Amino acid sequence: GAEYIAAVFTRNNSKQEEIIPLVSKLLADHFMNTHPSADWILTNGHFWTGEPASPWAESVAMRGERIIAVGSNADVAKLASPATRTIDLPGFIDNHTHFIGGGFQLLSVDLRDAKTQAEFSRRIAEHAKKVGPGRWIQGGDWDHENWPGAPLPAKELIDAVTRENPVAVERLDGHMVLANSLALRKAGITKDTPDPPGGLIVRDPKTGEPTGILKDAASGLVHRVIPEPSDAEYQAALDAALAEAARHGVTSIDDITLWNHWPLYKRYREAGKLTVHIYARTPMSEWERQRDTVERFGRGDDWLRVGGLKAFMD
Repeated sequence: GAEYIAAVFTRNNSKQEEIIPLVSKLLADHFMNTHPSADWILTNGHFWTGEPASPWAESVAMRGERIIAVGSNADVAKLASPATRTIDLPGFIDNHTHFIGGGFQLLSVDLRDAKTQAEFSRRIAEHAKKVGPGRWIQGGDWDHENWPGAPLPAKELIDAVTRENPVAVERLDGHMVLANSLALRKAGITKDTPDPPGGLIVRDPKTGEPTGILKDAASGLVHRVIPEPSDAEYQAALDAALAEAARHGVTSIDDITLWNHWPLYKRYREAGKLTVHIYARTPMSEWERQRDTVERFGRGDDWLRVGGLKAFMD
């Protein structure tokens, strides 16, 4: 539809041929010298225009549902008014996240770039002092292949600095966990504990005692005794993840969402605290719950939406 309609009324129809061109010119001159302000401006982007002479642009201005200008940041900025909302691009979409789990990782000990066993032990010792006695130490993302000779770590490497903190830190691929002696005791893992299906308890070849390395399904023997995080800890993890996403310009995520994360996402959505758009993929093993949720409440909205399912084939 038209953005403006000009109606010209005359007392004498015989003057229309003179008046209408005059009014039209006055209107045309006015609009040629008037730049309509934009409702939205997207700036610092990389836009394809479809124009062979100038195929790429930095900024786009919009008013209502119309694009009113495409060009350089400087040119399009002239259309801004105090009411214009400007979005500084780019905005990235991350197609596979474990978002709250990643938040917990950000708050945990960082072992990924530890180049030696001594550095590995020192960082865990510092983190134990930071969190205080009694708290589980998790996360880590260690990589023993960074170390000279690539030896697997053992519980003796960290026992002396974690006497009051159970430890279950993961290798960066998620297929191994190093547990300290306190964590092994809490899990009831001894030399007589059989390997679970799909898992391996690594043992000292001389004594048969667990070294602390638990592979694949064996890590579940420790994970099952780790207390569920408190609501405050969940909120701290989500806050950390949101801040990290904002720092890197991530505006939307496809998340592997556990059902105990869903209420927290909903609270943040209702409070206007989400700063990324979340498309939630829930576990295939609980597909009935997703079906029932969608039937009762719908799929959600642009900020929080439930959709895909996550399953493993192997």
